Amino acid sequence: MANLPNLAETLASFHSDLNRIQTVAGTLSQIERQHYTDLTKYEDEKLSSIAVAEQSSARQLGEIKQICISMAQKIDEIQHSIGKK
Repeated sequence: MANLPNLAETLASFHSDLNRIQTVAGTLSQIERQHYTDLTKYEDEKLSSIAVAEQSSARQLGEIKQICISMAQKIDEIQHSIGKK
């Protein structure tokens, strides 16, 4: 397989990018959760509405983080199976 070295480099690059996306998503999710906590301290309907949106965003970012973790694990498996890790 002449393309195997290129495949290994591509997989390594994908893995690195997924780790960066995972880190960003995790950080943003934590910030959104903190916003939710901060906004729910007030008894204001507008702030409560914003808090719910923040909570939803935190959940979605958490899902993105989990997807990245799963994809990175699959890439690890592929790298191990081709013996390039």
